[in-house]
Amino acid sequence: MSAVSMAAFAVVTAVLALTVRSKNGEIALLLTVACAAGMLLGVMQGASAVIAAVQSVVSAAGLNSSYLTVLLKVIGICLLTEFAANTCRDSGSAALASNVTLAGKLMATVTALPLYVDIFNTVLSIMNSR
Repeated sequence: MSAVSMAAFAVVTAVLALTVRSKNGEIALLLTVACAAGMLLGVMQGASAVIAAVQSVVSAAGLNSSYLTVLLKVIGICLLTEFAANTCRDSGSAALASNVTLAGKLMATVTALPLYVDIFNTVLSIMNSR
């Protein structure tokens, strides 16, 4: 999905949702969620090219491929958290959106924990070798 078509899709959906919102708020929310999901799926089609490029960089640098897995998981958590939080905000649940954001931050931190451990161990080994 191109940026122009994505922007046009979003603007048309926003206008439709704004028009429908006064009569039926639930339909307006469903419209915006459907648009966001469609845009997310459209963007995910291009994600395979990004993943392939990152994999080639990781293999060329001789890095551990588990780092790439962790990186992709954290990116996925961030994207899904942002999608869920924005949906909650659209439905009028700011408190729930804040909780979703907090949960996403904690999940990303826990997922990246093996990287933190490796960095800490590398720093310790550098300090001990002196």
